[in-house]
Amino acid sequence: MQANLFENCQYPVRKATIDAFAGVWQRTAESGPFWTGRDHMAIIQEARQSLECELCRRRLEALSPNAVDGVHDSVTDLAPVAIDVVHRIRSDPARMSKSVFDNALANGMTDSEYIELIGIVATSVVIDTLHQGLGLPVPETLPGSDAPPTGQKEPEVVDDGAWVRLAPRDGELNEVGIPRQANIIRAMGLVPLVIQLFFTVMRQAYYISNLPISIQRSQAEFIAARVSALNQCFY
Repeated sequence: MQANLFENCQYPVRKATIDAFAGVWQRTAESGPFWTGRDHMAIIQEARQSLECELCRRRLEALSPNAVDGVHDSVTDLAPVAIDVVHRIRSDPARMSKSVFDNALANGMTDSEYIELIGIVATSVVIDTLHQGLGLPVPETLPGSDAPPTGQKEPEVVDDGAWVRLAPRDGELNEVGIPRQANIIRAMGLVPLVIQLFFTVMRQAYYISNLPISIQRSQAEFIAARVSALNQCFY
């Protein structure tokens, strides 16, 4: 099934953006190192469902999300522990705690499976929210491959005090003088595939330099900062 994104959009969308988003959407339907393509699509479906989930709503209203027990309103056959992680990271990311990660591992999820899951959620959020911002419905999920996970060559990672092992710093700076291996990249170092997926769409949505738009860098940063504040993104 072909991924058709940004169809019938009343606003001009760069071809580079359409091609990048469509390519990533198609790739998420393929099996990854630790989850099948069908799992990927289920993860995306659960991420969307979390915004309508009664348990997630009650947790959002609570002083602490961990004070509210219950069962998620789910729409897939993913394991309950996977559904819980997906719903939490999509509906209430500002209050993710290490207890969620520890519970996932205690219930059989590996740290690499956790990172791939998080990467698929994060990638789908970029794609979904850009569609919604343009007044479009979110893309339909694809069937997803049932081929077994592919596995991967052991990546180079280091224990640097985070919940998971991180990609190492390379000491290089990018064009605006900040470390090229920023923490947001290093955090997904256990699964290089999701670094590629996430940043392929992220770089189309947010340019560090050479913005292909008619506003200044300072104006773009103001908009980004305001949106981040509204979404309680403190990164």
